[in-house]
Amino acid sequence: MNIELMMLGGAGEIGANSCYLNIDGHGIIIDSGLHPRRRDSDALPHLELLDERAVDTFVLTHAHTDHLGGLPYIMKSLPHARMIATRPTRDLIEIMLRNTIKLLKIDDTAGLPSGALDYYVPAMLDKFSVVFESVLYNEPVKLTSDRAIYNGASGKSTSSSSINLTFHDAGHIIGSAGALFEAGGAAIMHTGDVQFSRQALLAGASLPRHHLDCLIIECTNGADEHPRSYDEEKVRLAEFINHIVNQNGSVMLPTFALGKTQEVLKVVSNLMNAGRIPKLPIYTGGMSKRISKIYDRYAHSVPRVEPGFQLTSIPLTYVKYETMMSAKFFNEPSIVVISSGMLNEGSPSYQLAQRWLGIRNFGIGVMGYQDSSTPGYALLHSERDVEFTMANKTVTRACELERFRFSAHAQRSELLDYIFETKPKHLFLVHGDPAATASMSAAVKANFPDMNVTIPGLGESHRFEI
Repeated sequence: MNIELMMLGGAGEIGANSCYLNIDGHGIIIDSGLHPRRRDSDALPHLELLDERAVDTFVLTHAHTDHLGGLPYIMKSLPHARMIATRPTRDLIEIMLRNTIKLLKIDDTAGLPSGALDYYVPAMLDKFSVVFESVLYNEPVKLTSDRAIYNGASGKSTSSSSINLTFHDAGHIIGSAGALFEAGGAAIMHTGDVQFSRQALLAGASLPRHHLDCLIIECTNGADEHPRSYDEEKVRLAEFINHIVNQNGSVMLPTFALGKTQEVLKVVSNLMNAGRIPKLPIYTGGMSKRISKIYDRYAHSVPRVEPGFQLTSIPLTYVKYETMMSAKFFNEPSIVVISSGMLNEGSPSYQLAQRWLGIRNFGIGVMGYQDSSTPGYALLHSERDVEFTMANKTVTRACELERFRFSAHAQRSELLDYIFETKPKHLFLVHGDPAATASMSAAVKANFPDMNVTIPGLGESHRFEI
């Protein structure tokens, strides 16, 4: 069986993630991300690299923007591709793309390819999700390419291959999936973004553990292990909240709207119910309300730590962007769980921070990864009562600051355990910075010197037989 793999985006970084996989003539694109920072030729997948290669199927592993945000670009360029996702991911498409369109309106997009944003318009929002076939976990889908699939000037695909695609729960966010492709007795696995450990809401990944002929695995946390466990971070968060509340202050927890907000709300609720922090008002807002409804929609059908638990059972107060600067949490101890997680300029968390920073008895808990170009990164590396630059503004932080890590990505040891258990003949390390992929590669080669380990570069064609 002849295989070709090529990264169309996200090679050597966590960016416009997109992978092209050809299995005996059947062309598959896995994900189509929008780079979180760039607005140039590298902001979207490099579809021009496909040249005359056929594209029969598009597979979406989950709905984060760095995997989903390029979907309108894919649909404009490859309108005849069959599109497949899990049901929760399908339901999230319109919400996430609506936010993407809003952000692109305020960005300088002159460096993008000509016509790239033609489908990034509100009139198209209702059309994106309806073209997807939505499937359940562990429900095989037969992929065939014996129909006419056109790819621009390349002509039509004439392959008559038959491939079984099965989604497996990746444990990352609601609907996230690893994609298993099986054909001719061979097994090829793309993990997508994966979390093997249990989180507050989600039960953790259940990827197949049998031998794989080819494994494409994410390496977000591949460089090193986090020194503290999920449970230890919960203890630290409780201590921080109690410390700020004892000063009659409020705590702001900037979070990503999809996935992190829902997890953090459950963590905070659990701490309150266990008596480890006071029962305080919890505020949230933005598009996370609609996302949480989708989490609740699948409370019984997606594996959960507490089957049937719904986020609507947590007492919440929703704040509007227009009135949040005069909200009650400035006058009484409260917890505010709000996006964006990196305090991007113009977001609710960024706006609140402008006032929060000046209140000495208040606290900000940075909840996750901060890209070096973001206001959140500048805040995280600030010193109390010392001027620093945040989004081109000179500010001073009087409030308290702490960093927490409730990662939705697997730890390095878990990634290596999965590789060592499945023993793929061909291993591709993706979705990680150079330090992460190099560290993973060295560890694998030390244990399995005969394994074909590749860190694919952008546009590099890797052909092999299995």
